[in-house]
Amino acid sequence: MDLFPNHSTIRLKSYRDKYLVADNDEESVSQNRDGSTRNSHWTVEIIDEDCISLRSCYGKYLTASNKPSIPGMRARYLKVTQTQLGNLNADNPISAVDDCSVTGKWSSALQWVPVITEDGSEVRLKTHYGNYLQSNKGPPPLGAMVTHDLPRKEGPMNKRISWQVELVDSSSDSDASKQSDSVKTRMALYAKAFASKGKEKIKGSGKGGKA
Repeated sequence: MDLFPNHSTIRLKSYRDKYLVADNDEESVSQNRDGSTRNSHWTVEIIDEDCISLRSCYGKYLTASNKPSIPGMRARYLKVTQTQLGNLNADNPISAVDDCSVTGKWSSALQWVPVITEDGSEVRLKTHYGNYLQSNKGPPPLGAMVTHDLPRKEGPMNKRISWQVELVDSSSDSDASKQSDSVKTRMALYAKAFASKGKEKIKGSGKGGKA
């Protein structure tokens, strides 16, 4: 899990130099060349030593749906969506798991198994059903789609299921926050010192008046 530290923020970039993004409708997932927006940020949550989940900026999880992206293509180009965690029904646990918009916490649909490529430079995210997260290419709307599909024979087609992992550096935000806190602390100290000097002057003037 070296590529996916727990609670780290990452970006996933496809072979087409497009990033996996969470769409603004908070349900769809697509790919975009702009990796500077928060929509391209995914938070890693380690489930166990083999599996991870990826949480979008909307607090929803990358999910391998069983619905086709293209009508009639039931076995291929299955949808990848964002779903929120639901509370499993103790009497009927399956009911929450199969919901399209709310999935159970331990649903295998939101679990991804990272498979490192042979050269170690990229990763493939595999579902428990043997499908892989896939960046698609072609005329609209296929060219913007991110789906999950069965792997092809080794070759050019398998580039579509390979992703580069980019760790998002949040140190600048952390440094800015620390600097802001430092400034606030200094201002508080200055205010306290100023107030103390003011009290001393008042006391001094009072003594002079009595004399």
